[in-house]
Amino acid sequence: MDRDSNVKALANTALATALAVIIAIVGLFVPVLALASLLWPVPVIVIVKRYGLRYGVYSTIASGLIVGMISEPIYAAYVILSYGALGLSIGYGVHKDYRAGRILTITSVVSLLSKLLLMYAVTRIMGVNPLEVQIESMEKGLELSMGFYGRMGLDVPEEMREALFSSFELLKITLPALLIIVAIMDSYLNYTVARIVLKRLGLTLDALPPFAEWRAPGNLTVGFLLLMVLSIAGGYLGLGNIDVIMGNILLLFQMVFLVQGVSVAYFFLLRRGVNKILRILLIVLILFNQPLALAAMFAGILDVLFDFRKRFTQKGGS
Repeated sequence: MDRDSNVKALANTALATALAVIIAIVGLFVPVLALASLLWPVPVIVIVKRYGLRYGVYSTIASGLIVGMISEPIYAAYVILSYGALGLSIGYGVHKDYRAGRILTITSVVSLLSKLLLMYAVTRIMGVNPLEVQIESMEKGLELSMGFYGRMGLDVPEEMREALFSSFELLKITLPALLIIVAIMDSYLNYTVARIVLKRLGLTLDALPPFAEWRAPGNLTVGFLLLMVLSIAGGYLGLGNIDVIMGNILLLFQMVFLVQGVSVAYFFLLRRGVNKILRILLIVLILFNQPLALAAMFAGILDVLFDFRKRFTQKGGS
């Protein structure tokens, strides 16, 4: 890169940094506009796409430090690790012309690692684990609510009380799986938003497959059944922490099968010409209705085995 090109790259990097700082400040300090944080990686992606990873790193570090000086140092780590890492990984994938699936996989791994590093940094700086503090505050809030209902003469059934408090224990056990799920969702949302914004800037990101075509690998069910057998064997042999490990793996499989089942439902709703708004409402209903969600999960398992959509298409379904 010659001198003029280098100056131009630095100037555009400075502009991207200023824009990233503005987005970060708005997302951090204006709760109503918190979703604006999804736009944070976009300036970094543009810089990496046009000038390479080095300038993206400059922009990420500079914007993080500026945010830290304006607010608190902890926010510098938050910006760099939470959003900067996502922007750099997506930008790198775009710069290398990777396919969308590969970019999303890389970004999900980076997102997970950045979240773990952020938790470690906060724990080292503040001396407390932020997730443990959050769960404890939720438990105390539930206890206060139970006390309030009791004083109002509204007794909460003991079974419901035990179920609510046991859910917090389950939350602690399944934190690793939940972090993985959040990392994937975070990467997907950021990639989708970045693709929409960059399209308006004349830059293209490879499109992900339509939701109606999402499908897990065909051997996933075999792996699922094998892990169930290993879980039963491990419990029988008394292996330590096997329940925790298998609980997390089971949750991940359940989410994969649920998403696949919902994708199958969306495919057939689409083929039947159901209105888009109605399709979305029906999918939301499935997700928030436990029996329907369970049915969708089993449909996802069966679809991995039998590929209903392929069979329907081959038969000339419309």
